[in-house]
Amino acid sequence: MRVPARQNRARQRVAVTSSVPAPRKGWNNRDSIAAMGPDEAVILTNWFPSAAEVSHRKGSAQYVTGIGGGTPVPVETLAVYKPPSGLEKMFGFADTALYDVSATGAVGAAVVSGLTNARWKTLDVTTSGGNYMVSVNGVDKLLLYDGTSWAPIDGASTPSITGVATTSLISATLHMERVWYIEKNSLNAWYTAAGAITGALTKFPLGGVFKGGGYLLAQGTWTLDGGRGTNDLAVFVSSTGEVAVYQGTDPASSSTWTLVGVYTIGKPIGMRCLRQLAGDLLIITTDGVISCSQYLTTDRASKSVALTDIIQSAVASAVTQYNTQYGWELAFYPAGSMLILNVPVTTSSEQYVMNTITRAWCRFTNWDAECFAVFNDELYFGMNGEVRKAWTGTSDAGEEIQSEVLQAFNYFGNRNQQKHFTLVRPILGWDVNPAEIRIGVDVDFEIQPPAGQIAPAVNSGVLIWDVGLWGVGTWGGGIGLNKDWYSVYGVGFAGALHMKVSTAAAAISFVAYDIVFEPGGVV
Repeated sequence: MRVPARQNRARQRVAVTSSVPAPRKGWNNRDSIAAMGPDEAVILTNWFPSAAEVSHRKGSAQYVTGIGGGTPVPVETLAVYKPPSGLEKMFGFADTALYDVSATGAVGAAVVSGLTNARWKTLDVTTSGGNYMVSVNGVDKLLLYDGTSWAPIDGASTPSITGVATTSLISATLHMERVWYIEKNSLNAWYTAAGAITGALTKFPLGGVFKGGGYLLAQGTWTLDGGRGTNDLAVFVSSTGEVAVYQGTDPASSSTWTLVGVYTIGKPIGMRCLRQLAGDLLIITTDGVISCSQYLTTDRASKSVALTDIIQSAVASAVTQYNTQYGWELAFYPAGSMLILNVPVTTSSEQYVMNTITRAWCRFTNWDAECFAVFNDELYFGMNGEVRKAWTGTSDAGEEIQSEVLQAFNYFGNRNQQKHFTLVRPILGWDVNPAEIRIGVDVDFEIQPPAGQIAPAVNSGVLIWDVGLWGVGTWGGGIGLNKDWYSVYGVGFAGALHMKVSTAAAAISFVAYDIVFEPGGVV
């Protein structure tokens, strides 16, 4: 009996679909690109990560213009006066003058002129006599603002400061109801009587505490219990990277003022290296941005405690190249849940930005900021010739915002199997059509510019119940959801979505992406 020969049939390839969440864990510049989590990003520029999605960076708008007249000058310091009651005011130091920049429009006449430079440190403080702003720059006389007028303060003025020349003061900080000043190019701090801003200052020498030499650079308050009280610690930072921590209320008495310890950190970067965040103190150093509450309780070798640990390669590179440039600063924007590290590059600046809730990082570009301030709960920055309101609108003063995201490379469950990537579907929401969206799939860790251009369907901006399609539009909102598939090409073991966006009009969110590939042979 004959048995029919078994027919050979070619094995048919079966397409596989995989879904990947957006990089809500943020920019990872520390780990190997072959070892990142699927919801991290190799590049995350002008996108801000949140717990559920990443959002296209908001824009900036001109707020005060014409600073410097026909020859614009950079606004290098923004200072906000916050009285217990009444309206806040914002002032900008630019070149040799001080301007009131509280109201939008063309800048008015300088309120103070004849200054030496625009690089000041300021302190807003309330006493029994009223609310004041203290400003020092280590060259000019201390400037005192009382809510109405500015006055230079020295040993002969009324009020006066005696004990040290006010032209030598580079920092003013409030601690335990005393204003503490730092004398430039020295290891001396000076403090007032309790409840005072001016008067006879008392020297607090730290030369016997700091063994590494250098000079005193910054001072702040580290609050252990999150509030103001006897647990507050006074933190002094030297230029060589030593930190002295004291506890107590009266530095004149050894029974009420004790040295907690002296610690070694990376060398501080910039005149504004210190920033208070809630009860903690943050310091910009060569080791990254460190938190006193974490870093000073561990060992310097444990750099993973730095807030910037996940982007440490980028921070280290920036420090190496630009550490001597003016503009390093930390800004906290509570309404946006943002901690902003301003990084001055050769001809402009960029920002490394952390979501303070999720601790995810990203990078902002095209905000050419010299300094930041929060005024009436909104974010502003000073730049050449103007002050801009930040995190507003969808363009940078009319210019398109250019963004880029390269998601972490993904083996999609099998590191040893080649894949032919054919389709990708980015889950994007926008209110109006972006000018351009380009997508592609990079394979096997080779980064290429995305070539495919999305041609999104027209979105009116408002979707109507029973007219917008279920699963395509969002009921009752102004955001439409794009879920179209787009052809891509790539052959490799690992793939990653690469997307670039240009827009001056759209608010965009990125939720996830789906990808289709055909599995190849197992190696």
